[in-house]
Amino acid sequence: MDESEAIARVLAGERDAFHVLLERHSGPLLATLRTALSNREDAREVLQETWLRAYQNLARLREPARLRAWLLSIALNLARARHRRAYERTLEDGAEPEAEGTSAEAEHLEQRDELARLRARMAALPARQREVVDLRVNHELSHAEIAVLLGITEEASRANYYQGLQRLKQALSPKRGMPA
Repeated sequence: MDESEAIARVLAGERDAFHVLLERHSGPLLATLRTALSNREDAREVLQETWLRAYQNLARLREPARLRAWLLSIALNLARARHRRAYERTLEDGAEPEAEGTSAEAEHLEQRDELARLRARMAALPARQREVVDLRVNHELSHAEIAVLLGITEEASRANYYQGLQRLKQALSPKRGMPA
């Protein structure tokens, strides 16, 4: 069943068709949210909220072929809102805001496998670079698609992608004292 057919069936009230969409897109969405939020439980909560919003607004999706980009847009907007709320709570408590990615970086560095080190380095990237690298690498979106999704220019997408990759290469380089 293709995206258009699945969406039409969901809109007609077929629950099984929605499960097809869930199975098809939940893994990549969760991976993106894990990168964006640096916390597995937060990522799962935002994934659930993403699917709830998607279900409630599915009739508004004009181009079924852009479902993946639409879902990513919902998920990233919810993740940003969660970051803002956490930041505001921190300010209200009078504490210094924690640097973005610090807790995730510490968590991942404790793990010894290569994937954990890469995730830690991704979390340390500035938010925009992290988003662009994730969307380009994990979701294989073009710079034009990323630009539309994030509300930036294609040139900004290319620049953030290049800078993010350079930072990752530098951070993971054996010359920098990273364990093998």
